[in-house]
Amino acid sequence: MKKSLGEFELIKRLASRLPAPSGEGVVGIGDDAAALPTKDGVMLLTCDIALAGRHFQPGITPMADVGWKVTSSSVSDIAACGGMPASALISLGVPEDSPQEDLDALYEGIAEAGAHYGFEVLGGNVTGSKELLVDCFMMGQAPRFIPRGGAQPGDVICVSGTLGDSDAGLTLLGNEPQGAAEQALLRRHLRPRARTDLVPLLQRAASAAIDISDALASELHHVARASAVQLVVEGRRVPISSELRSFAHARHEDPLQRALFGGEEYQLLFTVPPHKAPQPGGEDITVIGEVREGSGVLLDGEPLPGRGWDHLRKDQPSGGE
Repeated sequence: MKKSLGEFELIKRLASRLPAPSGEGVVGIGDDAAALPTKDGVMLLTCDIALAGRHFQPGITPMADVGWKVTSSSVSDIAACGGMPASALISLGVPEDSPQEDLDALYEGIAEAGAHYGFEVLGGNVTGSKELLVDCFMMGQAPRFIPRGGAQPGDVICVSGTLGDSDAGLTLLGNEPQGAAEQALLRRHLRPRARTDLVPLLQRAASAAIDISDALASELHHVARASAVQLVVEGRRVPISSELRSFAHARHEDPLQRALFGGEEYQLLFTVPPHKAPQPGGEDITVIGEVREGSGVLLDGEPLPGRGWDHLRKDQPSGGE
């Protein structure tokens, strides 16, 4: 039986069939967003899909949360490149038996996200489909484009927020959360917040950035490959919430595994020169390691596998990114 390509292998193969982007300052496939130069900086372009049964569970995942999440995912891509969202186009594939109230709730979530992040929905498209599909095409603006491939030896590696919470929330999906900790983890899965608040910091300091949508481990490898450097991370520094520690302890798990390999955080991973590193106790940022000459990713001196969410793998849990 012929083995199918994974997500990133397929992207690479399809991109090889296309001509390279033309024009000075144009950024194409390979970053969180594409970019077109403008007189004031760059226009950022990205899109994300949510497919029923693959990215959310009909009848279990609230439809307003689906709307919030698919748009937040696109906003997160814009933020990772140093920009703020401006406008969106929403396209739907709608089954014949879709309840109208589900579509109403979907758009209520989209409208909530637009009000929170400051983007407008300008249009889109609708077609029939076997399963409900939501596509969000997002446009944004940035003074300069921040790539995945700008990390330099000597830079420090930073992450925002805490990691692993959304993965734990996915485990709880469909069950009644027990206590405040589980409620918080479930909400972080259903209502992640793209870190647009950190865009000014990225513009001031970041040499490279990526959003943590597939998993910290996976994103570290993306930055290492794009920048042709080695990333060295200390496990004890990876930020883990008290809620995740409590959740993992009750299940005899290592919370670091979820923090490394769980997806849908929509936090930011970025590198900065050491003299620009955020100070402890300041913004919601943790320094977890450093950039060195070489290749790959090391965790506590050992190679870190680049595992994470892959949209084409059949063994992914339904409800993931």
